[in-house]
Amino acid sequence: MSRKINKEIRINENGSKVFKALVTPNLIKEWWGASQAIVVPDENGVFALSWGENPDKADYIAAATISEFKPHVKLTLSDYIYLADNEYLPFKSKFKVKFRIHCETKYCVLKLEHSGFPNKSEADQFYSDCESGWEENLESLKNLVEKENVPVYN
Repeated sequence: MSRKINKEIRINENGSKVFKALVTPNLIKEWWGASQAIVVPDENGVFALSWGENPDKADYIAAATISEFKPHVKLTLSDYIYLADNEYLPFKSKFKVKFRIHCETKYCVLKLEHSGFPNKSEADQFYSDCESGWEENLESLKNLVEKENVPVYN
């Protein structure tokens, strides 16, 4: 049994710009606060981020496979590897992060589902941190896309 986080945010821009912010390393670094980002934007591609000042010893590393890639519509990250201070999490997990973009005429709704959190007490703090982190990061993504001149995704 596992827990998941579901969030959604309305972004007053088109789906192409929202998608571009999800898969472009420099934009990801801005809205997610990562110090490094590597993305191979394709199905079975790579999505890897790190946080911290020292690139040789990152504070956090998250790496995943892009299991679904449909420009302007959806992006799914799976087969996660997650490290904090070069240590694996103290629990087993099968994280999957799904981004879904649903657009209307003048805005889009970005839906996030982050699943695979075990129902174990040792995962409670990480789950809570992710829940509040996604809240902040999605707001940051919204602000970036709405305020910056983000190009469309080709």
